[in-house]
Amino acid sequence: MIQGNVAYRLFYALVTIFAFGAMLSFSGCSGMRHLEEDSRLYTGAELHIEEETPVEDERTVERELNRVLRPQPNNKFLMSRPRMWLYLVTDGSETGWRNWLNRRLGEAPVYEEQLSVEQHERLLANRLNNMGYFDAGIEYQLQGDEKTVSVDYHITLKPPYTFGELHPVDGNEQVEGAINEQLAHTLIQTGEPYSLDLLKQERQRIEQALNNQGYYYFHADHLLFQADSVAGDRRVDIYATLKEEAPPFARRPFRIGDVFIHADYLAANVPPDASKDTISIGDGVYFTDAASQFNPGIFMRSLFLSRDSLYNADHHQRTRNHLMSLGSFRFVNIRFSRRQDTEDDLLDMRVLLSPMEKRSITAEISGVTKSNNFAGPGFSATLTNHNLFGGAEALTLRFDGAYELLVGSQHSASAREFGLETSLSFPRFLLPGDHDIGRRVFSPKTDLSLGVRHMNRTDAFSLTTMQAGYAYGWNSSRTTQYRVSPLVFRLFRLGDVEEGMEGLLMDGALLREGLFEQFIIGSEYDLTYNSRLDPDTRNDWFVQLGVDFSGNLAYLLMNYVLNTSPLEEGGFGIFNQHFAQYTKADADIRYYLDFGNGRRLVTRLFTGAGIPYSNSDMMPYVKQYIIGGANSVRAFHPRDLGPGSYSPDADDGAGYNIYRTGELKLEANLEYRFAITNIFKGALFLDAGNIWRLEADGNVPGGTFSADRFAEEIALGAGTGLRIDAGFFILRFDFAIPLADPATNDGSYFDSVRLLDSDWRRDHLVFNLGIGYPF
Repeated sequence: MIQGNVAYRLFYALVTIFAFGAMLSFSGCSGMRHLEEDSRLYTGAELHIEEETPVEDERTVERELNRVLRPQPNNKFLMSRPRMWLYLVTDGSETGWRNWLNRRLGEAPVYEEQLSVEQHERLLANRLNNMGYFDAGIEYQLQGDEKTVSVDYHITLKPPYTFGELHPVDGNEQVEGAINEQLAHTLIQTGEPYSLDLLKQERQRIEQALNNQGYYYFHADHLLFQADSVAGDRRVDIYATLKEEAPPFARRPFRIGDVFIHADYLAANVPPDASKDTISIGDGVYFTDAASQFNPGIFMRSLFLSRDSLYNADHHQRTRNHLMSLGSFRFVNIRFSRRQDTEDDLLDMRVLLSPMEKRSITAEISGVTKSNNFAGPGFSATLTNHNLFGGAEALTLRFDGAYELLVGSQHSASAREFGLETSLSFPRFLLPGDHDIGRRVFSPKTDLSLGVRHMNRTDAFSLTTMQAGYAYGWNSSRTTQYRVSPLVFRLFRLGDVEEGMEGLLMDGALLREGLFEQFIIGSEYDLTYNSRLDPDTRNDWFVQLGVDFSGNLAYLLMNYVLNTSPLEEGGFGIFNQHFAQYTKADADIRYYLDFGNGRRLVTRLFTGAGIPYSNSDMMPYVKQYIIGGANSVRAFHPRDLGPGSYSPDADDGAGYNIYRTGELKLEANLEYRFAITNIFKGALFLDAGNIWRLEADGNVPGGTFSADRFAEEIALGAGTGLRIDAGFFILRFDFAIPLADPATNDGSYFDSVRLLDSDWRRDHLVFNLGIGYPF
């Protein structure tokens, strides 16, 4: 993130480019003079909907009708069509950069000849019928001149037909009884508007339900819903019918026969040899592993279908997910075959697994940018064993380092950082005793970790961190993930302190023993819900909740059980090292409202608080909140805002902003995202928030939370951004200005914004460069 002259120059450059582009757009790149002679450009269609009675959801009707209008007209920008112009002026170039511009950035013109109004009429009528408007009127008019043509569609809507009575399937077969049992809980409700999409959803729901009851071969296409409107009163009765052409085996439930697991299936087109080195590892479960790579027990824990159990589609998918989550296989393929040598309805199951290489090593050289304005080269190397003990255990060794410089500031500093971390992951829960909890959840894992990291900042201090812990992780569904860390251990040791910082760290609130040199020994609990992982959702939620406890058990043992003597400076410690005691909880809640055509409104609320007590007078420095930066309130630098209305003096260590942390954080963001082209995206955003201290601190005047004034201490910023979205990589440019700064609040809350004043822009405009979306 850059401020001052650099931000101003970048902003001025982008504004200049934008203005130059706009001038070109208006002056010549409309592309109209390059069109083919005697051809008119199709500029789109407009819908005019007239209702005899108010339509309950006219926007939904209009959106559905717009989806069938094809072709789409050329994209416009500032009353011109620059992509079409680019295509036309580079047309005919077979090689070189002009050909690349033509294929990648250009857009072929859409001519009147590509338009079929009669087909549009049929598609519009069909879509209206699907929504219950069986007797809608459709008329059209062509509009245009010598160069362009557009279409106005005038649609008259009468009240939609509604669902009447739902009639069950006739017949006495077992499958018909199963269908009727599901129809008793139907999505189709009498009196609701008729909807073909709802009928399709009902068929899919019944298919899924019957697949879970053993009907492996039953498909939604075997079920037919016939609509009959002869009852009158604009109602449609629905008759459910099982098609006569549905095959006999689709009408019967199947049970699982034998299960064959092939752990060394490598050739996709070669059928596995069931006779080669096959052993029995359970009731009807046979295992093949010619290379003896895997312990068969891991597969028994991953099977949710067993001999003589009814086929179940959910258990089928769950088995596949468990096997994929082991992390030892490139491909997992499960096939079922109908047994031919018996009158019983049995499915033999084959699990075909293609293992990945047991060991792998990766190395990466990268550019590192951080929210604290440090940037520089980085290096990392990772060695992984994907099957350490034969049970799909993953051992990972990682070494990384970076050398960074402080950029965009008059303050000169550099930082060196390196770390070594090892982790061992088991694809099951390691619990005392004989427990089988892992079979009742998705993707269970136990993770053990151990690591050390050293950081040295030339303008501040060096800090060494050692950490260890173990954690359990699992999914309750595709969208919901849990992680429980019963034991988290971290040790912080402060090393050399630069001259000028020693007093800050040794006096007042920033004691070495109280803030930096601490044990963190506790537990962490996290819940993540992400509906974007569900492909059936359009508007999405992301919710992340976390709770962090430290020092409680250690304090109880030392104070009440072991009667340990306190350290000389007060409080309890281990090996003369003070341990932290606190509780911290935070919530990150986001909602993504999709308007279609690349337009989305994203809202975010973050709130969190950490409370030290008993053995600690303050939260550890690494556990306190900061605010500002490229993913936060973007009109302020990281550590350039808060706590409260605090504003550091020039000699308060402001170069490091060491006081600008807090135990309480509140932040809200609103961002409107839109597509400019397939690659370039735009955004308008509004950010608000601040951090606070919970206890008064003489070194931080105005930093304490107060219910009477906290609303006046909410910082506010707004801005606009450009994103380059290449799919696998997103580069983000954001410009923001402060609208309210609690450190300079003169009582009017909103700061004076003077965009036309170059000196004001130079002092207040903040530029953020980021990778990926901010949230």
